[in-house]
Amino acid sequence: MCSKCFKECNANAKSSQSVEKSIEPAMLPAASTHQLTSTTATNEHQGSISQNSTSVEILQTNSLESGASAPIPAATQENIQVRPAQTNQSRCFKCRAKIPLAKQTINKCRCEYVYCDNHKIPDKHDCDFDFAKMGKDILAKNNPKLNEVHKGGRSFNRID
Repeated sequence: MCSKCFKECNANAKSSQSVEKSIEPAMLPAASTHQLTSTTATNEHQGSISQNSTSVEILQTNSLESGASAPIPAATQENIQVRPAQTNQSRCFKCRAKIPLAKQTINKCRCEYVYCDNHKIPDKHDCDFDFAKMGKDILAKNNPKLNEVHKGGRSFNRID
């Protein structure tokens, strides 16, 4: 590609980037972004073949960048919750009462926070650890025969 074609491609890329920046990608669905890039590709198709191939490559990279800047769905934002870290392990996370050194290991909950004797029960401090799921996982691991279909022998199959 000659220097003249290179300058034209850069100018076209900068103008298309400024157009894309002016239109918020969060407002546009992915299909309309694809239509925007395809219309600019057809407009540039009128130029030379070398310009067209490089502009398509630039448009593909721009469409990938705009696709990456799309907003995160609400379901994944809810799953990503930043939990506050307990900076002082010698105090209760709920009521800030002092905890002796011996009870710091005893009163540590499965949610990784340290609580006093009043708040160490999961119901008292609104624990976010799923004890029911943990129990089901332990039972499924220790009792694998309950999940299998048993046969009564060679001559017949068990009816459930």
